[in-house]
Amino acid sequence: MRVCGVRNIRYAFAAAGLVLLISALILTAHLSTNNLEFSQYNTNWNGTSQFFSGLDRHHTVMVTKSTQLEPYRGEALLLILAPYRMPDDEEITAYQKFLDKGNTLLLADDFGTGSAILKQIGSRITITRGNLSSVDRQYADPYTVVVYRRGNSTLFSHCNTLITNRPAAVEGGDAVMTTSVLSWVDLDGDRRLRAPEAMGQYTVIAQEDISRGRIIVISDPSIFINTMLEPDQPGDNLACIQDLIRSNRTVLVDQMNSRTRDTEGMSEILHLIRTTIPVNVLFLTLLVLAVAVVWRRKMV
Repeated sequence: MRVCGVRNIRYAFAAAGLVLLISALILTAHLSTNNLEFSQYNTNWNGTSQFFSGLDRHHTVMVTKSTQLEPYRGEALLLILAPYRMPDDEEITAYQKFLDKGNTLLLADDFGTGSAILKQIGSRITITRGNLSSVDRQYADPYTVVVYRRGNSTLFSHCNTLITNRPAAVEGGDAVMTTSVLSWVDLDGDRRLRAPEAMGQYTVIAQEDISRGRIIVISDPSIFINTMLEPDQPGDNLACIQDLIRSNRTVLVDQMNSRTRDTEGMSEILHLIRTTIPVNVLFLTLLVLAVAVVWRRKMV
């Protein structure tokens, strides 16, 4: 009878421990999210958690320092999504060498530092100021411009139409996707066509060969946010993104200069734990020791 009682107590402790562990995991997942636009830790409509969860961990590298770009030659793709600052000289040199080795650099930005970065790298492509607007739009808002494939690009082989959200216009390079002729740059922000604004066809995705590499510019980083990647989203948005990440090439995601790495509060602490090896090891060691101590006391 006593043996059965001891066993029941042990089972109860084991069940309680399992409940605590599950609760801790749920709490950790909750605390690791945020509401920052473009953040990979943001599961709301304006985050990029869905894009990052779809990356193949066997072919994806998060680039936190410029020296990580050195080994790649010929087949790698570097994504710079929503940059928030000008790279330093060392980073610019690393981008240039990355292109010199025959790799591809994709920059997605609208009104941030994208144009300045392109100029420093040596590209002729520029991102202009002013929201593109169009009669050819997906929703009532003229900023939800529909763009169409015009040129050839191996990265967008299954992308014929793309729904955008407040894109800018791109000048220079070879056009890959453009608006229809029923579009204009909204210079005064009133969402209406007024002089001196003029209707025409504008480029949203362009590419350019530099040295032995290639630069691709997308003037709307919001095509990577969660709401634009829903399965029921009109257009080929999801197929476009899958073309980028579902291949045998190595996908490098720039985390030196991207709003996708933004964290705050507890999520920043958890991000530090996940991404810093010494801190990670220390945290796991303390966790194991704590569990061992608690278990030992219960056994006694």
